[in-house]
Amino acid sequence: MRILRTVAFGVLIAGCLGAAKAPAATGDFGGQTLSLINSYRTSRGLRPLAESGTLKALARQHSRYQAARGSMTHAGFRQRSAQAKAAGLSIVCSENVGVGYRSPQQLFSGWRNSPGHNTNLLRPKLRYAAVSVVGNYSTFFACE
Repeated sequence: MRILRTVAFGVLIAGCLGAAKAPAATGDFGGQTLSLINSYRTSRGLRPLAESGTLKALARQHSRYQAARGSMTHAGFRQRSAQAKAAGLSIVCSENVGVGYRSPQQLFSGWRNSPGHNTNLLRPKLRYAAVSVVGNYSTFFACE
């Protein structure tokens, strides 16, 4: 009886742990997230951000890096900024990262509701941006 209770308790805990995990994102909804960011910016009297192929590649590269490591990080931000400058953009850039968001609305809301991330979304001098989602990891990268 004692063994049966222990097994039942273990199954119950395993089931709860599995339910607590957010399912992996099924695709890169970065473009949709950028549209939400742009709507938000224009509602605040700011210009929308133009999607940049260079920044899209940098954001995708960073999201892949985070997914491969299995953790959020801003590692390499200065190098990404330098690559943006080398491509003709400003070295003044902003970056938001996220993990576990399953839709563009959830990702946008997560950043909008975080004071530091929200500040990055609403930086008035930003002109170019991209958002990339790889697995559960996302990156917003924007430059002047």
